Amino acid sequence: MRFTQTRRRAVFVGLVLAVGLTVAIVGFHAHSHPHGDLRVIDAEGNVQVLGAWRLGSAAGGELPAVPSGDLRFELSNADGVRHTFVVVRTDVEGAALPVSKGRVDLEAAGELVGTVDTVLPGGSAGRTFTLPPGQYVLYCDIAGHYEGGMYYTLRVEESASLARR
Repeated sequence: MRFTQTRRRAVFVGLVLAVGLTVAIVGFHAHSHPHGDLRVIDAEGNVQVLGAWRLGSAAGGELPAVPSGDLRFELSNADGVRHTFVVVRTDVEGAALPVSKGRVDLEAAGELVGTVDTVLPGGSAGRTFTLPPGQYVLYCDIAGHYEGGMYYTLRVEESASLARR
């Protein structure tokens, strides 16, 4: 009987140590290296916006307004999984895009402006879009990533509107 109690205690202690070690490793991993980022660059080459581009990065985030015209979106991926990048013009807030089977239902979401090729782990990609004033949502179209917080709402305004602020 004593052997059984000792063995149970040893298993319990082992489980507690394993869980503690797992939490420590995950916590260290999450904060020990740079994560991917999103840069929005205006026609003059000025970085207008810099935000994270990784799972859990936005969780309803809204980026600062940027001027209309040619905007270059550059992404880097420091996560261990691939990501995509979709720009859609919509009246719907970023957190409220319709989802079906873990992916944004693009037909119901708004007007597709364009995409950036898949960005593999450790890679980067970019593309320039000409955006008139309006509201846009930027999101990752890999199943579950939008729901995991990989999106931003972006407002594009006339340059004169931004200058008056």
